[in-house]
Amino acid sequence: MSARLILPPTELPVPLAAAITKARANGAGMDAEIALEVQGIAGEVEHELQRALVEQTWAVTMTAFPPFIPLHMAAPLIAIDHVQFYDVDGELQTLDPQDYVVPKGSGRARVIPAPGHRWPDTAVRADAVDVQYRCGFGVDHTAVPAPIQSYILGRIEAIYSTESRTARFLDGLLDRFKVYG
Repeated sequence: MSARLILPPTELPVPLAAAITKARANGAGMDAEIALEVQGIAGEVEHELQRALVEQTWAVTMTAFPPFIPLHMAAPLIAIDHVQFYDVDGELQTLDPQDYVVPKGSGRARVIPAPGHRWPDTAVRADAVDVQYRCGFGVDHTAVPAPIQSYILGRIEAIYSTESRTARFLDGLLDRFKVYG
């Protein structure tokens, strides 16, 4: 199985103005640098939590249907755009959304056959099954939980602080959002 980012987030997980304030950057031309720092920290946070912060589109590709399809970074899952597969004749097919479900409360999002259904047989090929989905807390920073935003802004403050002090509580802000297993 391989997971790939199809469409990255188009918004930052924190307001740029708040990041600029935390960086105490009043000079012109710092906006792009601070936005880049926010994106970098957001990437670290997403890796640590195994969650998408702001809406993005991912796809997983497999050689065949496994018992369940794990969706990388898909907590929280916004929507499944499609489950496509190459049938035994090599024709690309799209599963009807009624043929699969995403169980609730399992931590990591995964796709399984709907009750009374089973996965269809596939052609023998490296890209026999493709699932494309959107994930994240929402389309912009307004849906990102406050502790995660606080962590990102705290990291920005630590990067730009001339006193070079780091708040010890920052890492604890992410703990309750980690996805395990």
